[in-house]
Parts: sequence; C-alpha cells; structure tokens
Amino acid sequence: MKKFVIYTAVALIATAVSPSAFAIKEFGETWTKIYAEKSTNEEFKKLVAEAKCNVCHIDGENKKKHNPYGDAVEAAGITKKNFPAPKFKQNPDEVRKEVEKILKTLEDKKAEGQSKTFGERIKEGLLPGGDVKGK
Repeated sequence: MKKFVIYTAVALIATAVSPSAFAIKEFGETWTKIYAEKSTNEEFKKLVAEAKCNVCHIDGENKKKHNPYGDAVEAAGITKKNFPAPKFKQNPDEVRKEVEKILKTLEDKKAEGQSKTFGERIKEGLLPGGDVKGK
C-alpha cells in the first residue's frame, strides 16, 4: 500500500510539473525552426540536434543555469513566466512569432568578452552561447 501511495504521489507531482516542460520544449522547437531548419549548413543542423536544450543551457548543470546566450534570452523576456504553457496552447503561431521577434533582437548582441555577436556565431555554424558546456 505504501508503494501505491508513493507512486501515486510521484505521478501527481510529474503531472503538475509537466506544463512547464511544455513551454521549454516550445522554446527549443521555435529556436530550431528559426535557425537550424532554415540553415543550409548540415553540420550546424547536426550540432543543434545534438545540443538540444544546451543551445541555452549548460550540459550537466541545473537547468536554471544558462550559458551566455541563455542568459540573454531570459533577460530579453523569454521565460516560462512570460510565455506559460497555456499561452502556447491557446495561440501557438502568435506566441512563436512573438518569441521569434525577441530572438531576432538578440542576433546583434554579444556575450561579455566575446568578439562575435550571437547572430554571427549562428551564421558561422556555431552555437550562439558557446559549446554545450557553455564555453
């Protein structure tokens, strides 16, 4: 009986947490559509597919920790608070356009201490925030 109660509690918690995962998934999908899918650079497409969430996050770190590009994305307002899962579900095309508009403004920005903008890095087939380790 204890196992049943524990499994039920875990399932309820997972269900309660899943809407926020949806929003993160949508950010990644939107970014991929804007940059990777439109790219003619097959190596870049492969890099993005392998990096997944690490376009903005740092591999092996808490997902609340971002690389420089992820910090810029968050500072620009692309957050789960501003774009909650229900908003994506209600108006997916409208929300994606809004996210794309914000992402496009970041193309001219640079990470501190870097010589290239995020957009230049993307055009060169590099992840905007560094490698998957955030370097």
